[in-house]
Amino acid sequence: MGVRTVVVALLSTASAFYLPGIAPHEYADGERVEIKVNQLSSTKTQMPYDYYSLPFCKPTETISAVENLGEVLHGSVIQNSPYDIFMGKTDFKVMCRVELNPKTSALLAKRIKEDYR
Repeated sequence: MGVRTVVVALLSTASAFYLPGIAPHEYADGERVEIKVNQLSSTKTQMPYDYYSLPFCKPTETISAVENLGEVLHGSVIQNSPYDIFMGKTDFKVMCRVELNPKTSALLAKRIKEDYR
């Protein structure tokens, strides 16, 4: 009976596991899904870069938002993005157009080869 009690106790704590700041959110149809961006990181170089250091579409105003203590301690910079996404909608539109000069194109290719995500 002692082993059975331990197994049941472990199973009940495993199902109650919760990480602060990562609570699930159920979206209603048509509700806006906020997309945020973080730093670009690579397992090859260990050097993080700001998400907008590469030629990605930027919002008109970049806002940094800290959601929990872990982000502060980790040094994460969470920023807004220009993406307008709504639950259950499949609208397609051009976000922006980016012209790449040879220097920017080479930088983007370098980051891709270095496995930045």
